[in-house]
Amino acid sequence: MSEFIDACFHVVNLPATLLLILVMIYWFTVIAGVMDLSTLDMDLPDVDLESGDVGAGSGGVDAFLEYFNIRYVPVSIMVSLFALSFWVISMIANSILNPAGFGLFGLVIFLVNIPVSAHIAKFAGAPLIPLFKNMRSQSSAKRDLIGSRVVVTSSKADSRFGQAEIQGDGPPITLSVRTEGEEISKGTEAVILQQETEKDIYIITTMEI
Repeated sequence: MSEFIDACFHVVNLPATLLLILVMIYWFTVIAGVMDLSTLDMDLPDVDLESGDVGAGSGGVDAFLEYFNIRYVPVSIMVSLFALSFWVISMIANSILNPAGFGLFGLVIFLVNIPVSAHIAKFAGAPLIPLFKNMRSQSSAKRDLIGSRVVVTSSKADSRFGQAEIQGDGPPITLSVRTEGEEISKGTEAVILQQETEKDIYIITTMEI
């Protein structure tokens, strides 16, 4: 075990290990309710998932985001897939090809690993595109929730992050929520003021409307 830990934190594997640790910390905070899945999401131009047409923007960036499926699958998931692949390849490649841990050879493996892991993440994330497409379609088809009551399920809800549940006809529906400045603690009942449809975020308040 000590040899494995030493290999993880050897200089040639350290960047990959640190990235994986950051990703693990992120998911622990999501599980604990401190952050939600939309925290890392970028505000991207609209895209038609059927035709592939994208809104106005810098063509190179749009092409990059679309090619690596970042436009369709949440950034948090794509970064996690990349980090896991990057770490596994770094550990295996350096163990087999660079057992002495030479820095220069480790740098070559590092540079080659970036595009390789990016493409592995791209293909690993591809099966998730229909899932998130369906989720977006369901989101756009949601009934008007303005005025509906929700219960905060994250550790708190404020202007930066938060999650809440609303009781529907079936099981409870989890929503990404924000406030207009107030801080609402876990378990508190709140009312939906408005919806930011582009990000699928609901603005809530504890005040009656």
